[in-house]
Amino acid sequence: MLMNKVLMSKLTVVSCAIGFLASTVSVDANANYTHRSDKWEASFKVLNSQSADINGQNDSTIAMKSDYGWGFTFGYNLNPHILINFDFSSTTPSYEATLVKDNGSEYKVNHKMNLFDSQFNVVYSVFASQLTPYVQAGAGWSYLDSNIADGPPNTVCWYDPWWGYICEGYQSTYNDTRFSYNVAAGFRYELDNSLFFRASYKQSWIDLSHSSDASIGSYHLEIGSIF
Repeated sequence: MLMNKVLMSKLTVVSCAIGFLASTVSVDANANYTHRSDKWEASFKVLNSQSADINGQNDSTIAMKSDYGWGFTFGYNLNPHILINFDFSSTTPSYEATLVKDNGSEYKVNHKMNLFDSQFNVVYSVFASQLTPYVQAGAGWSYLDSNIADGPPNTVCWYDPWWGYICEGYQSTYNDTRFSYNVAAGFRYELDNSLFFRASYKQSWIDLSHSSDASIGSYHLEIGSIF
């Protein structure tokens, strides 16, 4: 009888311990589970674009240097795994352009370009948790401005009701807007106060018309909010 009581007591203790552990695991699982489903989110990011070489016609080339830039994203979480977002980024990398004349002689131009990327992405989070790896793919367009004049300066004049007759000069440059696409992979971590962080590596390709496609890698660090 005594042994049965001891056995029952041990079973009670073990049952209580198992119940406590189960409740702890349940609480931890709920604590780690993401709440981003059916919610909007936005982020600000800093990025580091890597150097890239672009080959043009008749051995002309552009050597882009590494640069730091900024950007933002805005998107909607369809569920814990799938995010649809708009991604904008801006950089001003230095570059060396090798220009080739008809007689084969070369001369070099060193300058800075403006590069703006605007792309729509599908982002897949592997786990429905606050910490998860993710991958993305997307497409959109990229605007490139060489900041090299494509002709003589122009002047525009007009009558202003406050300042009278005004003339200002401007000069257009070689620029283009081209189709671009990307893939990326990284990690995402969410805090309980709806803040989140992302760190990723992104590879983008810009479909240029008179040269090989520009292939540009970049590292991104983001801070954002879910709402």
